[in-house]
Amino acid sequence: MIRDDAYLDEEVDVVKPFNRPAIRFSHIDPDDIGLRPYQADMKHDVYALWDRIDNVMLQMPTGTGKTVVFTSVVKDILRWCQRNSKDSKILIIAHRRELIRQASRKLGKLPHGLIMSGTPQEMRKPIQVASIQTFMSRRHYEQMRRERFDFIIIDEAHHSMAPGYQKLWDMFPNSKKLGVTATPWRMSHSGFTSLFGDIVLAKSIEWFVNHGFLSNYDYVSIRRDSETQHIVNSIDRTGADGDYLESELSAAFDKDKIRAQLYKSYRQFAKGKKGIIYAIDRQHARNICDLYAVNGVSICMIDGTTPTAEREQLIADFTNGSIDVIVNVNIFSEGFDCPDIEFIQLARPTKSLSLYLQQVGRGLRISPGKEATVILDNVGLYNRFGTPMSNRHWHYHFIGHDEGEGFNDGTGISRDLILDSDREYDPDYSEDDEQMVVVEHAEGNAQIRPDDANSAASLAEYNVFRKNGLYGVCDHRNRIVIPPIYEEMHPCHNGYIPFRQDGKWGILLTNGTVKVKPKYFRIGPFIDDRAEVQNTADSEVYHINGKLERIQ
Repeated sequence: MIRDDAYLDEEVDVVKPFNRPAIRFSHIDPDDIGLRPYQADMKHDVYALWDRIDNVMLQMPTGTGKTVVFTSVVKDILRWCQRNSKDSKILIIAHRRELIRQASRKLGKLPHGLIMSGTPQEMRKPIQVASIQTFMSRRHYEQMRRERFDFIIIDEAHHSMAPGYQKLWDMFPNSKKLGVTATPWRMSHSGFTSLFGDIVLAKSIEWFVNHGFLSNYDYVSIRRDSETQHIVNSIDRTGADGDYLESELSAAFDKDKIRAQLYKSYRQFAKGKKGIIYAIDRQHARNICDLYAVNGVSICMIDGTTPTAEREQLIADFTNGSIDVIVNVNIFSEGFDCPDIEFIQLARPTKSLSLYLQQVGRGLRISPGKEATVILDNVGLYNRFGTPMSNRHWHYHFIGHDEGEGFNDGTGISRDLILDSDREYDPDYSEDDEQMVVVEHAEGNAQIRPDDANSAASLAEYNVFRKNGLYGVCDHRNRIVIPPIYEEMHPCHNGYIPFRQDGKWGILLTNGTVKVKPKYFRIGPFIDDRAEVQNTADSEVYHINGKLERIQ
């Protein structure tokens, strides 16, 4: 039997492409009813780019309505096609059943068929929602490449560099394509420009929180110098995808002591709340589930082996409140929409920024009566990626920019740097658990950080904050001492604050006086009394100490 998920690898005859209908998309008659202003603006930005190029990527944070936006695009195109090009079809394609069903629900009464194993096909319908596995299978490939798909929407397009997706460009070279994703990021940092000509970027997560479109949150994490963080830092074996091997993670983290800390942090910060726990593998999920259940928590577990009917019943029970907590393995990272989730617990380390943001994003949707989400980071992902509000340069990742990671948290610190130096560490095994601290609480337009959030004495008196996209400094009473007028800042160290202005880096004193004029290509954050400095983009990197002295 030929599997539905088998990709066709052999060479095939090229099918002559259809003539694409000529549209000036910037002049298309858009229906913006039901869209928020930012959603309508992003749709129009896509149309403006489609006037010039065929392949566009759209980035929107999880929970801000990317499915709503691309569904509105489909409605506009369908209306145009019905008047001007009745033979044209629209293809929406994704890699998970949850995403396919979600798109189908959003389409509502619009005429559409499903291309998915176990589902009858209705190929005459002008809109088709397809599983990439079924669409590219040996059984269906020959049929699909003869269809006329003039418009293709790719959901979760950060997966689009996979071979199955890339064949869409060979099969339908003249179609207009829109790839939508919350995270245009690849583990290899090689970008997406081989497939997409340009990207439309949404506002930052901070903007969406401050304007009430995403939930406020309290981010609680292990400390950077904790025993658990040391264990994460010591894992060096990775799989073919570049992420940690699950067997390594399981051996390191599926232990009574660490699971006890998971439950303790849940009990302290999220007891009685509705939420999702992300586990390493099935056994790890089962062990967590058993521990919480024996302590009276209404909890269940779901993974890829859970039968479809059972999974749907458990999700229904979770949605209606019969179950408070779901432990899952690689299930609720994409395509799961339950706005009243009140906490997310991260129990699985990852090197993937996309996975991290997809997971925490499940808890950031707004819901009536929900004041804030609690994010429990028991594996120190904050120490690698920063918090959800971090200032991420998505365009750099889209083009495959190699000038550093570009992950900056509210203080501007490049969190990925700390994992490169596993300092001398003497774990205290006399303790049964480790203290967790609140590292970020968003309030109004500012990111509020408790004095001990980063376990660094230099942050105790002065904290960097961000307001309206610019950075300033406040004291421990949240009184502003340097107004938010700078492009970027790193945390205060020994009274010195690296800052960026007009694209160049310098150093301020805590009273706002410029100590070092902004003329350097880069000045990094101080870590262990050392900061990286680069005079120009082409010069070598060197270090300075906390006295601003150049060192080896």
